Amino acid sequence: MTRKPAIEHPIIRHEGSTKKRIAVALAGQPNVGKSTVFNLLTGLTQHVGNWPGKTIEQKIGNYHQNGIKIEIIDLPGTYSLTANSLEERIARDFIIKEQPDIVVVIANAAALEHSLYLVAELLCLPVELVLGLNMMDLAKQQGIEIEPHVLEAALGLPVVPLVATKNQGLRQLMVEETRLVDDPTVFAPSRPTIREDHRLVLDELRALLAGQVPEPYPMDWAAYKLLEGDVEITHLIQERLSSDRWEAIHAILKQHEDAILAIASGRYEWIERMMRAAVIRPLTGQISLTDRLDRIATHPILGLVLLIVVFGLVFLLTYGLASPFQAWLDTTAMFKVEAWTQLALANAPRWVVSLLLDGVIPGVGTVLTLLPILIVFFAILALLEDTGYLARAAYVVDRFMHPMGLHGKSSLALCMGFGCNVLAVLGARVVESEHGRLLTILLTPFVPCAARLAVLAFLTPIFFPYNAALVSWSLVALNLLILAGVGVLANRALF
Repeated sequence: MTRKPAIEHPIIRHEGSTKKRIAVALAGQPNVGKSTVFNLLTGLTQHVGNWPGKTIEQKIGNYHQNGIKIEIIDLPGTYSLTANSLEERIARDFIIKEQPDIVVVIANAAALEHSLYLVAELLCLPVELVLGLNMMDLAKQQGIEIEPHVLEAALGLPVVPLVATKNQGLRQLMVEETRLVDDPTVFAPSRPTIREDHRLVLDELRALLAGQVPEPYPMDWAAYKLLEGDVEITHLIQERLSSDRWEAIHAILKQHEDAILAIASGRYEWIERMMRAAVIRPLTGQISLTDRLDRIATHPILGLVLLIVVFGLVFLLTYGLASPFQAWLDTTAMFKVEAWTQLALANAPRWVVSLLLDGVIPGVGTVLTLLPILIVFFAILALLEDTGYLARAAYVVDRFMHPMGLHGKSSLALCMGFGCNVLAVLGARVVESEHGRLLTILLTPFVPCAARLAVLAFLTPIFFPYNAALVSWSLVALNLLILAGVGVLANRALF
């Protein structure tokens, strides 16, 4: 199989030279502070694009440590390495095909067991890991005590405590990376195993797959993925094998459809051993501040009330803070640009002046006037994402979005459509699945934006002088019902 670079600038390594270049992949689940770590390490050296052929954002940056240039690739946030979403496929394909020197896993120290599941999956790959325990201050506030050196001994890989928001531990994280590259013996991991009642099944699959798994996929990992029912790997293996050998493998998989439970059980038993070795939890019955807030944020009724308040604040802050700057750009700034252009082109042909003053400048100016709104909106969106509220809001409204085939995160993008449909379309990037993003974008024009609401507010008193408010609300409600109906039909017909 021909290997294709997964990033625009291929990774170049200079072995044995005085100035090394190390490729580091930054992995982790959403909301663990991975982006904060990446931004602090790379600063202004980062460049942002899209993964080739994908709509997921790609970020690459550089960090220098004792003359060593460390190229950091920020992988999409993912909960596992099973190809259920575009983010998971990108993360695992990059690690397997590009084979970075080090994979740094950023974990939430306050919920370590969740992050360790991703570590368990990564340990099945031939890649060296460094574990960064972020949010150690939050874990301490919740009464959770973690002994990093004990966890390091139990895992068999470098473990570094971090508080990324305070820039604590990041330098040590880079030191451990370079140390691991110079001395690979530091990496001697304790890997999870499949539950004992399925180990013979795994051995049978290994025997049938011997010499048949295409490069660069590891054979053991491919056997695990077959037992887990990974569709992508299953198709890949089926295409490579003869019909007789595939029938033998298929018979094993049909006979052991519960193998995925055996794999998960083995990983959770491994996680439990790691947690027992290095983590001391608070006494049973103690309720943390996060738990108290979660009870409100995820409550079926109070959660919806809080969601309406938060969305109202998002509207208020986005347009309240951005509107003065938008008005300044639209009037003062653009007026000065037009006046300067007209003065500078006093002797130019009329068609050139008309092209700039009647076409280019107003067109570019219209786009620029949206810039303050975009900056404020995405800053607020990033804040909600980093605090973890976006995930809780998505959980609250998720059940209302399912009939339309949407995830709860689509609700934020659609609600922003009341202010501007352009923002709503851009906000659809937070939706993980491809069909969810497309459906959200398709439904966004059905949301009445501020301009349409202004027209509605102007015309309804003219045609309905006695019931203007009732008619206005009825038209908006009808608009939303049509949105829901189109969403249900589109989901069933197109997706």
